[in-house]
Amino acid sequence: MARHHRLSRSAGADRRRDGGARSQSLIQRFLVDIDPDFAAEQYPRFRDRYVVSPLGLGPTVREYPRGLDGPADVDSGPLPLGVSLSATVVAIGAAQVHGDAPLAGALANYSELAGLPVRTPWTKRYAFGLVPVGDAFLAWSKTARPWVAPPPSPPPANVSPYWRVPLLCLLILLGAAPWLPALLRRVRRHRRSLPAGV
Repeated sequence: MARHHRLSRSAGADRRRDGGARSQSLIQRFLVDIDPDFAAEQYPRFRDRYVVSPLGLGPTVREYPRGLDGPADVDSGPLPLGVSLSATVVAIGAAQVHGDAPLAGALANYSELAGLPVRTPWTKRYAFGLVPVGDAFLAWSKTARPWVAPPPSPPPANVSPYWRVPLLCLLILLGAAPWLPALLRRVRRHRRSLPAGV
């Protein structure tokens, strides 16, 4: 019990010092094998404090817990809307080992869009192949399984099955935007060609 208390307090200290999302994602990834019962208690807290859906466009992981913002660093990279791509990638593995298939799948699908993958007949590289360590982390996270602990019972899902809808609507609008001027010109020409009084 005292060991659990120390671990919980040190995790809280990490959050106060630097936000701790990357360390929290890693802790959640390995805690299942260290102490499955404590992991089952801590994982929902991690999801509540770090997993967000900015602008309603799909689940991602914040660098800092909800309600706390801070600076980016070399490991986090840019933090658009407080989201850390590195913490999000590591959290795929954390969700996998906790049996949280809906969240793991949603984060992995989101990485397919945000990661800008480039495919060849033999390889698939993210970020145009410019960040090989990102490819390694994605492979590590997507194949994560508990090493010694039995697979945990899946936690209650907290990702809507319709999470893709706002994102798809945005992508459709972005895809249609270049065609809007031509469509407006066509509508104007059609109106001019109509007989007067119609």
